[in-house]
Amino acid sequence: MRTALVLGGTGMLAGCVSHLVAHEWRVVLPSRRQPLMADDGPGRAARASISHGHRPTWVRADWARPEALASEVEYELGGDQVNLLVAWVHDSYRVSVLNAVRHLLAEGAPVVEVHTSAPVPDPVLPHPTQQVLLAHFTHDATVRTNRAVLDAVERGLSGRAPSLHHEDAR
Repeated sequence: MRTALVLGGTGMLAGCVSHLVAHEWRVVLPSRRQPLMADDGPGRAARASISHGHRPTWVRADWARPEALASEVEYELGGDQVNLLVAWVHDSYRVSVLNAVRHLLAEGAPVVEVHTSAPVPDPVLPHPTQQVLLAHFTHDATVRTNRAVLDAVERGLSGRAPSLHHEDAR
């Protein structure tokens, strides 16, 4: 089973998480609070349902404690590696959080970084990185955000060259 780690996936990336789960990805979803869409975590009891692709597995996380976050995710993975990383992490935590989970990624695993302001920083990780720049949120922002991020996920999984994509959500 392919494994995705989605950082910041409980809000505007919830559609991405749902899409991955529906396509039989095992999704590990760190956040401060357990989202309604996730199994009780940190995982242990959730392994049975996640192994069948039903729901993402929640892991308690605090962006200000990136090493603890990575440790919880690593425990949940049980020795498996991450085949896809999707990250929407606040700028002040981005570098430390991404570096903390770096060792969990399989070699060559694609990364999708989501940003909401320009200029978009260079990728943190030495992995093929698709970057998405979102702008001007309006009534259908969630739909447009999900489409933009899922397009970037597909580009990454298909091995397309790393690039920056602008999504105007107006």
